[in-house]
Amino acid sequence: SRPGSPQVVAGPGEIINTEHGFTIELDAKHFRPNDIKVTLSGNTLTVVGDRLHDDSTGSQTLRRTFTRKYSIPYDVQLSSILSYMTDTGLLIIRVSWKETEISIQVVPPVEGRTRSSVMSVV
Repeated sequence: SRPGSPQVVAGPGEIINTEHGFTIELDAKHFRPNDIKVTLSGNTLTVVGDRLHDDSTGSQTLRRTFTRKYSIPYDVQLSSILSYMTDTGLLIIRVSWKETEISIQVVPPVEGRTRSSVMSVV
């Protein structure tokens, strides 16, 4: 795993690392998108699900809740954090790594030197 990769602080969820970032996948099939809040405080990403719903008879109200916390590395692009829910109830959270600049030095040719060429005789 990549140094500084996200770590689960509390609760299950699959973390998939790639060279471009990482994806967190959570089973949230018993929740609707508006039942779920994703927040970032410092380097902790918190996912909270809270749903009230009546049972089939209407005589009882059921409540489902969950909280998951992830420690997010500091080298992520905060503006890239995206969360959505699939039709099958999978909550997807995608985060990209910050782009790193690579310094390339261009060395000018030295005067007086010519390029050598290779010639083959058949």
